[in-house]
Amino acid sequence: MPALSRSIGYDRGVGYFTSNWLRLAASGLADLAANGGKARIVASPKLDRDDCAALNQGLDARSDPRLHTALERTLAELERDLAHDTLAALAWMIADGLLDFRIAVPTGDLDGDFHDKFGIFRDISLNAVAFHGSPNDSEKAFRNYESISVFYSWIDGREALRVQNEQDRFNLIWENGDVNLRVYEMPDAIRRNLIEFTTRSARPYAPPASPHAGNDARWQHQRDAIASFLKAKNGILEMATGTGKTRTALTIADELRQRGLVDTAIVAAYGTDLLDQWHKELVRRTTMPVFRAYERYHEAQSFLNDPEGALLLTSRQALADILPKLRSNAYRKALLICDEVHGMGSPSLVASLSGRLKPFAYRLGLSATPEREYDGDGNRFIEDEIGPVIFEFNLKDAIRKGILCGFDYIELEYEFSDDDRAAIRQAIRRYHAKVRSGDAPAIEALYQDIARIRKLSKEKIPPFSTYVHAHPEVLQRSLIFVETAEYGLLVQDILMDLHIDFHTYYGDDDRINLSRFARGELDCLITCHRISEGIDIRSVNNIVLFASARARLETVQRLGRCLRIDPDHPEKRATVIDFIRVDHENEDDPTGELSADEERRDWFRDLAATRRV
Repeated sequence: MPALSRSIGYDRGVGYFTSNWLRLAASGLADLAANGGKARIVASPKLDRDDCAALNQGLDARSDPRLHTALERTLAELERDLAHDTLAALAWMIADGLLDFRIAVPTGDLDGDFHDKFGIFRDISLNAVAFHGSPNDSEKAFRNYESISVFYSWIDGREALRVQNEQDRFNLIWENGDVNLRVYEMPDAIRRNLIEFTTRSARPYAPPASPHAGNDARWQHQRDAIASFLKAKNGILEMATGTGKTRTALTIADELRQRGLVDTAIVAAYGTDLLDQWHKELVRRTTMPVFRAYERYHEAQSFLNDPEGALLLTSRQALADILPKLRSNAYRKALLICDEVHGMGSPSLVASLSGRLKPFAYRLGLSATPEREYDGDGNRFIEDEIGPVIFEFNLKDAIRKGILCGFDYIELEYEFSDDDRAAIRQAIRRYHAKVRSGDAPAIEALYQDIARIRKLSKEKIPPFSTYVHAHPEVLQRSLIFVETAEYGLLVQDILMDLHIDFHTYYGDDDRINLSRFARGELDCLITCHRISEGIDIRSVNNIVLFASARARLETVQRLGRCLRIDPDHPEKRATVIDFIRVDHENEDDPTGELSADEERRDWFRDLAATRRV
């Protein structure tokens, strides 16, 4: 009471609050009000029913003049009313802005109570006293054995820092900025049924077990990723395929919306299959209306007409047309989610979206492999417009935790044909000729030419045929990645000889085959890069990599197709068949591309040795 009577501000975080505390602190609170002061309290949702009703009545009175008139008192009456009609005085203090009250609920990986007890007093001269200890704000706390530590801002710099730390912590909680808490104003807490009504005596039994008590520790990385983003506000979650990027992103979106920090969101991805998969998850996991702007869906304008409280799911290519039409004030409370964020660095998107993404208050990138190899401009654009990598959870982490299955790595060796070597020499000569003529393309163009020759080498076909004739089981529930449909014809002959039930998936005309494969109606699917990103078919057991890039990005995406845990086969262990060229010694290779197979082999061997711990 002495501290309250000299203060103009009182901030309190407390685990348990009852209006009886107000009655016992009546004289100090009356003086606080007479000083023109205000109290702010953050408490757990364990409230007495009558206290909750009084708090809510006071909040209603702020907007209802009739209620306010009924509660009107003078400051001279406050101490008397607090002592004799505590509930009415509580409602009156809320209505007149003398007291503000909010509810704190632990979130993230915390599933208990808001159990902190600390406070700060401030006087008109900016002196402050902070305390931290065990008492709650209840009548019983005055009778308990309790302890507190007290710090005074005017004693010395160290004490002043302690006081400021407590003030900063309270402000962070009050403004809903602590990643471990979600803070609600009273009406919102009541509307969400968060208030747990209590009696004024202690609970005579153990509290019920939390529904989250059995949280699987394997998924701690998702909670860590969420906390990292809420702290950073912008950046990329680099999470291995199959470790829950989509679910993590939607939890972040929900968390920001619950905190009142976001009221609209845009999700951008590439490819109809992945966008359809996003739509399925959005409908299941969010209450926001979802508009679509890709392929046959043309709902962008409906979203733009009224974006508040809505979500737009769009292809990344459509962003350049949509974002200039989004009203400027919407960006201040908007979240942008870019799935497979490495794709945002393509030259066309860099040209059309530069400066368009930064206005979003929150920007979240998702990818298993966000780095674009050989593309500095694309990487700079992604980091500048969306943010840096702020969280990493890689394939090894996921296999060790049992989130992804382990795999066996099969190396099939091959050598270039004379035609392959001639094509390599011609590509190098062609590049150097352009350099001499002053019309040199980027060196990346030569990398890509050599990589394509390597991917299309027909010398991989004989060792593949030999292996699968001896081990036909590796073609069950398998994906075969080829560079072109023409190359796929060479593979088809082998599959038909083995009577494998297969089909192709190269473009939209083949989309039905992807569905058939997902349902288990096909044993094998021959495909290209289109299925590399994001598609979740957990029964895929094996992959064959006729076409593998030196850049890790595509290989990681394709590997992710077969490492997902299959609930129907919990002991699943995948197989990866790869092709390693062994005749490149003493070659003139200005790019290093000709040794790409061996680099990839070493990486695969190391990863395949990973075991669950």
